[in-house]
Amino acid sequence: MTQKKGGLRKKLLRITVIPLLVTALIISLCSYLTFYKTMQREVQRGLKSVAISMLHYYEQMDAGDYRLVQAGEEYELYKGKEKLTGDYEYIDHVKRDTDIDLTIFFYDMRALTTLTDSNGNRITGSAAHPKVIKEVFDRQEERFYDRVQVNGRDFFAYYAPLYNADGTCVGMIFAGKPTDIVKQELLVAVSPILIITLIMIIVTGCVCSAFTSELVSTIAKEKGLLREISNGNLKAQLDPRIMQRNDELGEMGRFTVRVQKFLKEMIERDTLTGLYSRRIGEGRLKQLQDNSRVDGTSFCVAIGDIDFFKKFNDEYGHDCGDLVLTEIAAIFNREMTGKGFAVRWGGEEFLIIYENASLEQALPMLQKLRERVIEHEVKYQEQILHITMTFGITQGTMESISSIIKEADKRLYHGKMNGRNCIISQ
Repeated sequence: MTQKKGGLRKKLLRITVIPLLVTALIISLCSYLTFYKTMQREVQRGLKSVAISMLHYYEQMDAGDYRLVQAGEEYELYKGKEKLTGDYEYIDHVKRDTDIDLTIFFYDMRALTTLTDSNGNRITGSAAHPKVIKEVFDRQEERFYDRVQVNGRDFFAYYAPLYNADGTCVGMIFAGKPTDIVKQELLVAVSPILIITLIMIIVTGCVCSAFTSELVSTIAKEKGLLREISNGNLKAQLDPRIMQRNDELGEMGRFTVRVQKFLKEMIERDTLTGLYSRRIGEGRLKQLQDNSRVDGTSFCVAIGDIDFFKKFNDEYGHDCGDLVLTEIAAIFNREMTGKGFAVRWGGEEFLIIYENASLEQALPMLQKLRERVIEHEVKYQEQILHITMTFGITQGTMESISSIIKEADKRLYHGKMNGRNCIISQ
């Protein structure tokens, strides 16, 4: 009798536990691989974004070149007149906020870093990995590595060449996150699926069956959301009941939604210039118009176009055209701080929005912006290129967004037809 009971028990275990265990293993593996690929892309974008932000920060600090100055027996790194060596406030702040390590190499020497040894001392003076030097510095190409050793520890790492204003490659920038930390976060998100399934198998077969059904459904919904995200649909929504769960599946759902939100924020910026994209610019302009309708504040809308931009592409190539666009965008970022915002409208056109400003107040600011463009010199392959822009500006109204922009565009066209390099305000 005991043998029969034991045989039935084994049979039930084989019928219930083994399929559920296999299913749990398959689900865990699929989830792990899906999350790993998504997280790897996310980490790559995040590292690149932080590295670019760091470069923008130093460019805004001082537009001069990177250089190494000997001070006694040591060397100090400068950006123009600003001394970078020893000034860790910014990169340490970024490290605390993002858990991403940063390093600036001057040639192959680590000059500024958040990396520390076991005693807490910063690891400066050491050289980059020979493979990185060859592939990034020598070839002057940005690279992402899903496994590169830094100070004896594996990192997800993004490296990019560091250039002076004349286009000379003088070093590299590094943004990295330890591989083991990323994998631990991934395992924390995936492992509860198998653990919960095993617990439910031990408690009761019936509960296990019901729970497995719920588990598979939940994972399918989360995988469905990930699939939509991978296909570019960033408006897809996850079942609110999953978001409200207080278990690991709810944590995974919230994590997925956070990934979705981060990706959505990434595409709000134009990839070349870092300015707001056209879609986001229209949304912000609509919000500004709604605020104006409520509190009566003024705003102005201007459209600017780079004069003879086609010449840069035709005579020097599209790389030159891209360089012109990025340097113009950098000027806009500096000049529009505290005044409004700039949008990459399309091609060589930019939308400039002045907040809390009448037309009389906005005109001097736009004139100053135009002068900064004129003063700027673009250095490309030993050529000094000068840029001019034509602008059309109009006072913001309660008319449709398209009507306001159409009016600014009409004035821009008038400026183009009457000599360029000017501002038309009526």
